[in-house]
Amino acid sequence: MTSYMTRNPIGRDPMYDDRRPESYVSRPVPRVKPEASHIATAQQGGSIGFMLGITGKAVGPSKWKKNDPPKDHFSENVKRMRQIQRKSRKKEQEAAQPPTPVKALWKSEKFKDVQSKVVEELEKEPPAPRPHSANFLRSHSRCGAISKEPRAPSPVRCQAPEHRGKSPIPRPSSAADTLKRNNFDFIRINGHNAKYSQMKRAPSLTALDDLKKKKEEELQQYERGKVPKYLQDRKQQWKKEIEDRIKNRPDPDLPPGHKLMPKEERLVTLGQLKETQAELLRQLNSLPIRSDTLRVRTKKEELETKMAEVEEAIKIFSRPKVFVKIDS
Repeated sequence: MTSYMTRNPIGRDPMYDDRRPESYVSRPVPRVKPEASHIATAQQGGSIGFMLGITGKAVGPSKWKKNDPPKDHFSENVKRMRQIQRKSRKKEQEAAQPPTPVKALWKSEKFKDVQSKVVEELEKEPPAPRPHSANFLRSHSRCGAISKEPRAPSPVRCQAPEHRGKSPIPRPSSAADTLKRNNFDFIRINGHNAKYSQMKRAPSLTALDDLKKKKEEELQQYERGKVPKYLQDRKQQWKKEIEDRIKNRPDPDLPPGHKLMPKEERLVTLGQLKETQAELLRQLNSLPIRSDTLRVRTKKEELETKMAEVEEAIKIFSRPKVFVKIDS
């Protein structure tokens, strides 16, 4: 083994002369992960690709839309003309063909032998003409020319009433007779009626006048200065609401764990205490004056003790507010 002597304190690499020349330019193989293609595709159209764009060209594939080729209007017009020719030729063929018979409507076998009512009406013979009764009861058919001069109404003669059972329609034999006509001056009659007749008002105007009269009567009968009933009722309602609000308001003097005794119950209890006081006073007065015996002294002490308790209770229940402890 050859030994290498150097002046430097660090020795040479023993494989310096035996190493292959290509080892100097060799590079390590890059390690690419499986998800590299997905990451590259996601970053091509983002802001990073836009920032890395060089001379107007992005790193990734171009997203710009290519210009469409110019439209050939000549070919489009030719196609349109041929389409119109085909449609016209088809219409001519359809017009030249014989018409297709229309399919008859469905008819039940039950009514196949029944003839149509319209056909029966069309097959009937027309009625015969009426030479004599054609102008029967037609206005101005038998009176001749009408005179334009005004005439006074002729007096109506009283005639004996005929039998009321006859029909108002004349017989066929008397249809050709000349009918009598009274020439009244309707213009003069209508003018007289228009002058002296009373004009009828519409129901709506009449109702409006009645309503105005009713309001005027109400104003005349109205008692001025009197408070209306609905205001009085509302005032009473407000007063009751205020009383209920004050009654339901919590008392500031109420100690915790107590409740306010109702006024009625307090007065009943006070009356009972006064009756008890009167009874104890009567028993105390019924005792003998001399209290030498032990029984009399004991009885007197008991009555005096009860009297003191009753007097204290009367003082308590004589107050306007009495608070009672709530039983837990």
